[in-house]
Amino acid sequence: MKKSIAVLPEEWMKLVKDAMNSNVSKEEFKQFLEAKSQDNTIAKNIR
Repeated sequence: MKKSIAVLPEEWMKLVKDAMNSNVSKEEFKQFLEAKSQDNTIAKNIR
């Protein structure tokens, strides 16, 4: 598998680390990230 050279913003890295240390399922985390991504897109479009 190829390594990604993209770096996530600090806020996202914290979310990922918190999720890895919790009992959240992969599917729940995926849904959370999709919702967070949509929130960020909406916020950018409002500006």
